[in-house]
Amino acid sequence: MRFSVGDKVVHPHHGPGWIAGIEHRELLDGTKRYYVIEIPGQGLTVHIPVGKADKVGLRPAMSQSRLPQVLRMLRGRPRPLPEDFRERQEQVGAKLSTGRVMQLARVVRDLTWHRERAHLTRTDYDRLRQGSDRLAAEMALASGDNVSDASKLIRATMTAAVAGLPA
Repeated sequence: MRFSVGDKVVHPHHGPGWIAGIEHRELLDGTKRYYVIEIPGQGLTVHIPVGKADKVGLRPAMSQSRLPQVLRMLRGRPRPLPEDFRERQEQVGAKLSTGRVMQLARVVRDLTWHRERAHLTRTDYDRLRQGSDRLAAEMALASGDNVSDASKLIRATMTAAVAGLPA
C-alpha cells in the first residue's frame, strides 16, 4: 500500500502516527525512499523503506466510523484468558504484536476482566497498559481528540462493562 504525506498510519510495534514526509537517501545500492513517520505517543520518528512498508505491517489508521465497533468490543463479553501466566502472556503478546485495533481492544477487554477476577502479573499489567495506550492513541488519531480523553473513554467503558458482568 502506498501512503502520502499527512496520512494517518499505525506501525505494529510503535503505534499510531502520521506520515510526516518521504525522504530519498543515497545508499551503496542506489537511492531509496523512506516514509518518515511521527509517532507522538512514543515521542519517536520512524523511517520505513517505502518498499518494505507492507512487510513491516504499516497500515492505515482506523477511521472515525470504526470507533463504535471498538467501543462495542470493549463492552463485549470477554474471552477467558489462560490461568497459566506463561500461556496467557504468550497469547496476549501475540495479539499486541499485530498492532490491529480490534486485537488491542480484545487485549484491553480481556485483561481488564481478568484483573477483576484473578491476579495479574507485572507483565500482564504492562501489557494492559501498553494495549490501552496504543488503543487510546489510535482512537485519538481517528477522532481528532487528545489521547487523555480517549484513555478516559476506554477506562469509563471498561468500568461500566465490568460492573455489568456477573461474577
